[in-house]
Amino acid sequence: MVVVGAGGFIGRPLCERLRSEGAQVVAATRDSPPLVGADGAPVPELREAEVVYHLASSVTPGEAQSRPERVAADREMFNGLLDALATVDRPPLVVLSSTGLTVCESGDAAPCTEDSLAAPKSAYAKAKLAMEDDLLSRGAHVPGVVLRMTNVYGPGHRLRRGYGVVAHWLHAAAQDRPLDLYGNVETTRDYVYIDDVVTAMAELGPETADLPFSVFNIGAGEATSLGRLLTLIRNVTGRELTVRLRPGRGFDHPTALLDVRRARRLLGWQARTPLAAGLEQVWRGLPRSEAAS
Repeated sequence: MVVVGAGGFIGRPLCERLRSEGAQVVAATRDSPPLVGADGAPVPELREAEVVYHLASSVTPGEAQSRPERVAADREMFNGLLDALATVDRPPLVVLSSTGLTVCESGDAAPCTEDSLAAPKSAYAKAKLAMEDDLLSRGAHVPGVVLRMTNVYGPGHRLRRGYGVVAHWLHAAAQDRPLDLYGNVETTRDYVYIDDVVTAMAELGPETADLPFSVFNIGAGEATSLGRLLTLIRNVTGRELTVRLRPGRGFDHPTALLDVRRARRLLGWQARTPLAAGLEQVWRGLPRSEAAS
């Protein structure tokens, strides 16, 4: 197994899970040797892998618009990987981590299915959709599966601008700081716990390429408004929280809910962690400021 982006929020626990199940894992990060040589050929570890997970991303939804050079570099690296794998006699299954925003931003019916209109508005979702097309267009040479995820949260989520309201709010509560709420309290999201996402990924294998579909939604399948999330966080932390209302941002959208029935039917997967239980796990691991203790 090869995990590209092994140092990231999803990559780290995925490597741990795969190794705990006895898999040999090549953990590829920005600091590790390249998987593709200067001649465009895959290194032996890449050539011999059964599954390659591509989780690497240089931008968040809040950064993609202002950092187009990083978006372009991510896509170039991904296509170089696919070109290298196309030269292998038996190429591995490539699992691309994508986003449900590719369909949820289109204004199509909610909850969004994998076949909903993909007409994203944000630079981030457009970039992910382009990479989906890059992978699926090579289906005759490189088997691929796209996992469209939405609002993954859990312990170890680093704070990055415009990304991860759960992490931002719980860190703010732990440090006795106000919580910034952007846009409308009725804005809804589909929050899925990191362990459930890792389970979905770890159970994929070369045989997944034989399924009749190549795109799967990975989410809890439950819409949660920012107002309800705030109530749950109050309950989990046991604190009275100060909330600062902020204007909506250009990459925000009113609703994001995925239809996850295809993953349940064909992958035998569904999210198992209730939102309140997941929030509790994150909260337990956060350091507290002296004022908040």
